[in-house]
Amino acid sequence: MRRILSALVLTLILCGGIHAMIQTLSLTDLVAGSDLIVLASLKRSSETGKTPEGLSTVENVLVVAEVLKGGVKPGVELTVATLGGFEDEVVFAPRQQGVLFLKKAGDDRYEVNNLVQGWWPLGRDHAPTGMGTGITLDEVKEAIKAVAEGRVPPPASSSEPIGF
Repeated sequence: MRRILSALVLTLILCGGIHAMIQTLSLTDLVAGSDLIVLASLKRSSETGKTPEGLSTVENVLVVAEVLKGGVKPGVELTVATLGGFEDEVVFAPRQQGVLFLKKAGDDRYEVNNLVQGWWPLGRDHAPTGMGTGITLDEVKEAIKAVAEGRVPPPASSSEPIGF
């Protein structure tokens, strides 16, 4: 009985870890699922409370430098809600510019599309890093154009890894 109980506890722990991981989207799926795609940087960030599970709720204000998709203008400030203390959640660094894939989350509020996959900090050479490593801004712009025109490639088969 003790072995069965131990095996059950181990299985639950492993399953919990698996569910916490994000599912990586293709670039076209990430673009298609985003209401707004911008180059932006953090202006300020503040903790606004806690979830019932004890995670911090964080309000981030980001300044848009360039709009790649969506109906905002450069210079506008966007409010982006994130969670603190969650493994796959985004943490914005001060003055770090990046590509930001956003979904509308209410009036004048956004959330990052697919957690860490939706924030690609830009490196010194202005190339995306994080889950955007190896993808150029031109490729992002082409994917936006392809989605807008309905020219989207078929999804990758489940046997092929979706890489970034």
